[in-house]
Amino acid sequence: MKTSYPIPEQVPSLWFPLVKKFYQEHYPSGKPNKADPIWVIRDKGKILCAVRLKQIANFQLLTGMVTEPIHRNIGLGSHLIHGIHPALDEKTTYCFAFTHLVPFYSANHFTVISAEMLPEELASRFRAYTAQGRNLTPMRYIRS
Repeated sequence: MKTSYPIPEQVPSLWFPLVKKFYQEHYPSGKPNKADPIWVIRDKGKILCAVRLKQIANFQLLTGMVTEPIHRNIGLGSHLIHGIHPALDEKTTYCFAFTHLVPFYSANHFTVISAEMLPEELASRFRAYTAQGRNLTPMRYIRS
């Protein structure tokens, strides 16, 4: 039996305080920004999963992907990514996946790329993050 999840929604500015609280509770380093599109899955008004599409030049960085802990590993994150394919198709989309999450992103249309393939605006961020000891893998969204 296939589980039915709510449809992903882009966050209107009025919801920003709720999104900010969600990130503070579940992913404090996620730092949502009102200027960037944020997509969520809600159930009965409660945010279960969120992702931010940070806008940089003529591309975007999928960042801040987080699911409430009690709703992890049931397909909600994949449902969120699937539901925002049109937004991911609008511009070239990258992500810096924690290395242990590469299989998740690979299953959701992201492909591992070399750091040299990143636009310079992202390559400099990637170098800074990995210099801080973060175990990240650069990936690019490619829907076939």
